[in-house]
Amino acid sequence: MTPCLAHLCQNSYIYFCQGLLRISTANWRVGASMETVSSGIDDLDGLLGGGILVGDNVVWVAERDAFEVIDRPLLAGASFTGTAVYVTFTQSPEQVRPTLPRGVEILDARPGQLLADPNAFTRAVVERGSQPNARIVIPDLDAIAARFGPEMTIKLFTRTCPVLFGLGAIAYWRISRATSPHIVEEIRKMTQCVLEIRNGALQVIKAERRPHAEGKIVSADVSNGQLRLGPERAIGRLAVGLRRLRVERGLNQAELGRLAGVSPSAISQAEAGIRGLGLDTLLRLSQNLQIGIDEILANRTTADYVLARHDNVATRAGVTPMFEHASHGLRGYLVELGPGESGSPRTLHKDAEAVLVTSGLIKVDLGVETPVLRAGDAVLATRVPVHGWTNLLTKPSQLFWILREPDHVGGVAQTN
Repeated sequence: MTPCLAHLCQNSYIYFCQGLLRISTANWRVGASMETVSSGIDDLDGLLGGGILVGDNVVWVAERDAFEVIDRPLLAGASFTGTAVYVTFTQSPEQVRPTLPRGVEILDARPGQLLADPNAFTRAVVERGSQPNARIVIPDLDAIAARFGPEMTIKLFTRTCPVLFGLGAIAYWRISRATSPHIVEEIRKMTQCVLEIRNGALQVIKAERRPHAEGKIVSADVSNGQLRLGPERAIGRLAVGLRRLRVERGLNQAELGRLAGVSPSAISQAEAGIRGLGLDTLLRLSQNLQIGIDEILANRTTADYVLARHDNVATRAGVTPMFEHASHGLRGYLVELGPGESGSPRTLHKDAEAVLVTSGLIKVDLGVETPVLRAGDAVLATRVPVHGWTNLLTKPSQLFWILREPDHVGGVAQTN
């Protein structure tokens, strides 16, 4: 990268960050919603369990000839009921408009235009994302990568994606695998959903809060201007398991291939769901990794992590269970107290527990002591149980109640 271009990218990043600092959070959604909206593609809605979740940033990894059949159905649904936006990076608005549904706003981010600056681009996208029922298509991460480089592209995504998520907007981001696998991998870590169309198949690489869909590979036909999905391919379990193991062990595809006795391209194709691996290969890999074949096939009894959202589960009397499975070793609850309200567990816990206050001023009853906690304070009780808590303010307060759970103890907290 030339000094001038490096200076341009550095300045662009500074402008970009400054733009984010000016974002209004007046329309910020508290907690992620499990509300779904249709993608406009019935087969895809079925695969994802009802549609796209409000707040989803969906990263599509696909060749360019598949893009139009993806974008148009989503925008068509929004253009009559909310805000529909399409960002163009290479073509003029006049060239793009005939391909889009009526009512779609086109943002011009071509070189030389105002929105070519990352700061202006971010502000424009976030402003649209704050509108009701916003659906935004950002169709060319490839063009951004070519203009600013991989690292700037990753920074742009990782700072814009959370804002759109918090606003409850739905955004489609598109990139081709050929541009940079590194970019795809880095944005996968943060985004809510990653879908890849490749060699006649669609793979659900990531689908946050939809474990039933994650990892599935189904046949995909993009001919005749429509995306049609077929039955699931069993090879998807192997694809998910191989990739997960490789990432966990810090291996590249060549290193995993040596452990399995196959070429890097064979591992790449297996991770993409294009081909399988023979039993002898799986046995060799399991022996070298010292794990069972079930582990390779992603047949785990417990998940790597459990993600809980504020409105992911029903709230009972101001208490939202976040983690309730004793097998995880912890249980956790979000407790919301009204002005002056008190609450208490239904039964006293017999192991360590913690109270972490996120907002307000709360008195915690430990029986022998009643410490007062401010927002950001916490108390860990190891030898005495938590008897209850009281909101000392005339406005709502909130806390997290976390219990270490070697043995399951029934009952959740209740408010009075």
